[in-house]
Amino acid sequence: MAIPIEMPKLSDTMEEGVLSAWLVDEGEEVSAGDVLAQVETDKATMDLEAFDEGVLLKQVIGEGDAVPIGELIAVIGEAGEDISDLVDDAGGDGAATAEPEADPDAEADPDADAEDASAEPEVEPEPAPEPSGDGQLSERTPEPVPAGTDAEGRRIKASPLARRIAQEHDVELAQVDGSGPEGRIVRRDVETHVEKQEAAPEPTPEPEPTPQPEPSVPEAPSYAMPDEEAAYESEGITQMRETIARRLAESKYSAPHYYLTVDIDVERAIEVREDLNELAEEQGRAKISFNDFITKACALSLHDHPYVNAAYRPDEGEIHKHNRVHIGIAVAIDEGLITPVIRDADRKGLSELARETRALAERARDRDLEPEEFEGATFTTSNLGMFGIEEFTAIINPPNSAILAIGEIRDTPVVEDGEVVPGKRMKVTLSCDHRVVDGAKGAHFLDTVKSYLEEPMNLLL
Repeated sequence: MAIPIEMPKLSDTMEEGVLSAWLVDEGEEVSAGDVLAQVETDKATMDLEAFDEGVLLKQVIGEGDAVPIGELIAVIGEAGEDISDLVDDAGGDGAATAEPEADPDAEADPDADAEDASAEPEVEPEPAPEPSGDGQLSERTPEPVPAGTDAEGRRIKASPLARRIAQEHDVELAQVDGSGPEGRIVRRDVETHVEKQEAAPEPTPEPEPTPQPEPSVPEAPSYAMPDEEAAYESEGITQMRETIARRLAESKYSAPHYYLTVDIDVERAIEVREDLNELAEEQGRAKISFNDFITKACALSLHDHPYVNAAYRPDEGEIHKHNRVHIGIAVAIDEGLITPVIRDADRKGLSELARETRALAERARDRDLEPEEFEGATFTTSNLGMFGIEEFTAIINPPNSAILAIGEIRDTPVVEDGEVVPGKRMKVTLSCDHRVVDGAKGAHFLDTVKSYLEEPMNLLL
């Protein structure tokens, strides 16, 4: 019996997926656990595995196609099995080519031919050639071929992504050879065509004959206006960017944000970190970043302030106060922003936090995270201090009730015992959802974080 393969839900925020590449061709045998294709979600590019064995009978969608969760993308079954009903019901491309079989038992309708004949539109005769001004007959101008069709007016099979890339590079799809199923043009076909065009040498123009000077009255000089630059460059919205825009817009306009900022003395924490990293180098362990100090300080503080480690659930009429501490670390990548999650951060030492954070950040930049590695955060931190940002506010990552924005460590004069001395300071800003975290609760949480960072030995206990 044929087995439908549908677009799975590969992340908690995923609504549709883009099939990046087929790794198994139609007609190939597959076993349970074999990777059929790669699917790009809003968070990562992931493998689509087969759960049954059989033959890949049909690739219903092409590379570069985006389809919603639950839509049919492939069919597995026994070789030669009829899957037309399955594909037709799903609205796949097999429906367009399937023709109904003739019923041999059906009685012939004597009036059918007459009705069909009368229903055919009359063919208008082509107008005769019109004489031109010189008495010669002029030929009619041929009708232009619509974009996206071949010379005979038939629509060219191409994925939406391939069409967009072709339009951006002014490439006619009729000139591109398709390598997808049934000659379908996919992204790599257009990119290969563009590369060949760019690599082809430009024809050398023939030298024009040098005109002989003729005596004439000098003409006034003409000034050519420079070509106008394009007003903008068009760039398609990626799955990740679309999800970021939707979720953060929902958060900003549904959760009443307010912000609390404190200035923390981090001179002692810097000294402790230097001592720990000297020891780590001797023992061959991962070096500790200052961000690891902040992660640990937040994780311990969340135990004492459960509402900051909570989620507002209006559909359930409840506030969920989480018993475990999972901290999301915002990581910037080329496509946008992703937050890998450090689970049970309160139970891990600084060295373990450093090693795990670094590994997750590298995998996040490679778009190689598993769903469980970027889902389920109960609190989030975002650090722009390494970019020289002194202070900023961050938008809460739903369904969290707070996020901590971390600024740079700066040298600044401070007053101690009545004297001005050099100091090390860092500003952090807590964005709070006022539906869950009242002002006093947010202030108490920040005060606890500050005390851990100003007395960093407490992080080691």
